[in-house]
Amino acid sequence: MSPKTGRRSRQGLESRLRIIEATFEIAAELGYAGTSIGKVSERSGLPASSVYWHFANKDELFAEVIQHSFDEWNASFADPVPPADQREQPDILRQNCRHLVASISSSPEFWRLGLMLALECQAVEPTARRRFLEIRRVVLERLADFWRAALPPPSQRQNPELPGRLARFTMATSDGIFVAAQAEGGGDLEALAELLADSLEALACRHG
Repeated sequence: MSPKTGRRSRQGLESRLRIIEATFEIAAELGYAGTSIGKVSERSGLPASSVYWHFANKDELFAEVIQHSFDEWNASFADPVPPADQREQPDILRQNCRHLVASISSSPEFWRLGLMLALECQAVEPTARRRFLEIRRVVLERLADFWRAALPPPSQRQNPELPGRLARFTMATSDGIFVAAQAEGGGDLEALAELLADSLEALACRHG
């Protein structure tokens, strides 16, 4: 690759990222319906032709914003720490619960945007909504994998469905935290995250 071609490639990636970031900022303020290519162009400082060069339409743009936000969260999602022996199990489970909730609370972009799209399902075009639902299934399986690794093997042998149920509970309660935070103007996400971690730990121990 020539230096000139490499420079164009970098500029293209930088422009794409500016468009994605501008779209998320506007969507967080105005929702899906209130976001337009014109507003994205103005916020990103790039001409509308540049936006359309990267994305065919608003639907495709939103799908990529969701994917980008998810990829950032997925890269930060820490694998659970296994206990060295059975005596460490309660402390390690508590630590894993807090790491899990912290990863969701500290990187809520795709979660918030996805919920917004789900609530605006009448207005959302097929590609963005389909991408969100696909990612949601991936997240659910990732959460189930987390619980398979975090829970003691005896509890899983007694209750093989426990990791999947805890994954669904984790997702549902996380949904609720973000809906409540938006409705109440922010709220104390850290305190709610701690309460969720306590609940997950107690639920896992109870069913384990």
